[in-house]
Amino acid sequence: MQLSQRPIDKISKARNQMVVQGNDFIRHARNQMTSQELDIIYYCISKIKPADTELMKLTFTVKEICEICGINNSGKNYRDVKRAVKSISDKSAWVETSTGVEELIRWFDTFKIQHNTGLIIITLSQSIKPFLIGLIEKGFYTQSELLTFLALRSRYSKRLYELLKSYLDGSEKKRYKLFTQHFEIDELKQLLATEKYDRYPDFERYVLKIAEREINEVTDISMSYSAVKTGRKYTGIEFYIQYKKPVERLEAQTSAEKVLTP
Repeated sequence: MQLSQRPIDKISKARNQMVVQGNDFIRHARNQMTSQELDIIYYCISKIKPADTELMKLTFTVKEICEICGINNSGKNYRDVKRAVKSISDKSAWVETSTGVEELIRWFDTFKIQHNTGLIIITLSQSIKPFLIGLIEKGFYTQSELLTFLALRSRYSKRLYELLKSYLDGSEKKRYKLFTQHFEIDELKQLLATEKYDRYPDFERYVLKIAEREINEVTDISMSYSAVKTGRKYTGIEFYIQYKKPVERLEAQTSAEKVLTP
């Protein structure tokens, strides 16, 4: 009985780790990641601790990723995860810094797989160090449990969640205050990598509605939105966001855990 419990405890502990990112990074990064690729990146970021001063070498197995991310450890998914990690290593992203400079960042400096064991060895890129290291001292960051990101199945939901949460004030005085955040639609499409949805009805159907449902169901924030028109054209989105109360957050965590339960 004890032996069967150990993997579950280990998985739960890993999912409860915090993903901490600089707000500049969240608000200005533009990438074309799949949902699975984002989960792997969030997992890597969750390995970074507040006291770390340098990006470290990460070591994990494909089996471990499958277990933590709630993926069946079949032969196909085993190959898919390896392909996803390679795809991430081949991709870069544009980030606009607080000084107005656009910087091209890469996720990994080195990347190795031991095919006989499935062991993956990654060294995170130095180009993302300012956005992931020393954030508590800088005081301009957002953190969320890895579990939350994993339970959000749509890649658009993951990106919109972290984007909206970066604008919330988590101080005790303002913790449950309702905030309003406006985005021009063209800007939001770039941030979510959804430019392919030219028509607003398609953007709302395939991005906003799904994200709203998932975020409200499994995260620590609640959101709603309204579209803004200029003449006959939809030009902006007004989001209404706030932290959930403790009871609601507990319910959302339970829902998130169910999503990842085989």
